[in-house]
Amino acid sequence: MIRFLLLRNVPRKAAEQQQPERVLLRFPRLYEIFKDIKVMVCYVAVLFFFISVSAFGAQELDCDREVPDDLYELKENHIPVEFHHEPFSMEIVDLGMLVLLMSVATWFSIKHKPSSWLSFLMLAGLLYFGFFRGGCICPVGATTNFCIGLAAPELIGRVVAILFLLPLLFAYFAGRVFCSSGCPLGALQHLLARKKSVQLPARINSVVRLLPIALLFATAWGALRGGLFIACKMDVYKWLFFTGYAWIDQLMLWVKGALVESRIIFVGDVVAWTVLGCVLVLGYFVPRPFCRLVCPYGVLLGTVSTLGLRNREIDPSACMNCKMCEKKCPVQAIHSDPTGKLVSVSDFHCIQCGRCDDVCRKSGLRG
Repeated sequence: MIRFLLLRNVPRKAAEQQQPERVLLRFPRLYEIFKDIKVMVCYVAVLFFFISVSAFGAQELDCDREVPDDLYELKENHIPVEFHHEPFSMEIVDLGMLVLLMSVATWFSIKHKPSSWLSFLMLAGLLYFGFFRGGCICPVGATTNFCIGLAAPELIGRVVAILFLLPLLFAYFAGRVFCSSGCPLGALQHLLARKKSVQLPARINSVVRLLPIALLFATAWGALRGGLFIACKMDVYKWLFFTGYAWIDQLMLWVKGALVESRIIFVGDVVAWTVLGCVLVLGYFVPRPFCRLVCPYGVLLGTVSTLGLRNREIDPSACMNCKMCEKKCPVQAIHSDPTGKLVSVSDFHCIQCGRCDDVCRKSGLRG
């Protein structure tokens, strides 16, 4: 009798647990929305957990340590060395390099060259701006610096303002070519992502696209109110760029015969590098997570590109509705209507990477 009652309660408990699912299954539309919300919450929670840990997990090192015996001797024999500011010529080189990369990317995009050509531009921009210059062309930092300059122009130089406005100027005439050439953050994510990437559901994608807009307003508010670099704290890739810059600096000092560090330099702590590794793994499956969920400068580039002179279109007469371009787009800027007969490109989100040109059999993309 007891065994019968136990067996009788088992399916009842299982049925009670599955009751919400059965109710949702009666309404297929509601059930799809329910699944998308669950995936969206998990995806956004994981990404922002990694970013928040990177932003606030790097604490100051413990300074309650014993003083080495030779510290006082080094202090007495220390010879001050004059600090030399970076020459202005390097800032001019940065401007020239940025103009060169975006100009070549514009020509590649207009001529619909293979995406591998643009990948070489991204690699060049990553090596120069990311490692050699330590991520100095940072779209996140540029947004904050420009907002600070609006309140106190004396705090930023003309070169910083030009570096901020130059990609916007190119976006007006050629689209978001900065994202596919001169941005080290975008280049790192793009080159490490696999080609068969995971496409987010349409509802989730439409919601997460609102996050950079909110962060743009938060960045502007923090910069104008107190010079806060809110978005920069969420940049998980800076540790890699700072470390690469330090290694190159040590190599150049070694070549000159100057003193170098006796150990390998790593900027950031274990937590920061762990978070970076997790975000890189996430970016391998979901392309450009930082660009799509965090970057405030991308909102400005997309707005200017939408209002600009160049618009990407798909020729309806040449389109076969194969939707290969829609599947290959890393930022999901190409979408079709519910009937599946009309495919369009969002100039706001298109980064001019050229992958759609690679897979289109009829060369149906214009602009």
